[in-house]
Amino acid sequence: MGFHLTGIIRRASSSKGLDVPKGYLAVYVGLGEDMKRFVIPVSYLNQPSFQELLNQAEEQFEYDHPM
Repeated sequence: MGFHLTGIIRRASSSKGLDVPKGYLAVYVGLGEDMKRFVIPVSYLNQPSFQELLNQAEEQFEYDHPM
């Protein structure tokens, strides 16, 4: 089962808005001025396709965190 990231990820409208709704998780991508903030539902952590994206990031950036 696949899904479209544009339909799933809600990009925060302002970098000043640090509030994250209950049941969501803030994810920061990039460095410095190019950093972007995304707010995603916690329920996506159980999705195999999302877990695969996390695994790819773990390998690419040499993270070693338990899942």
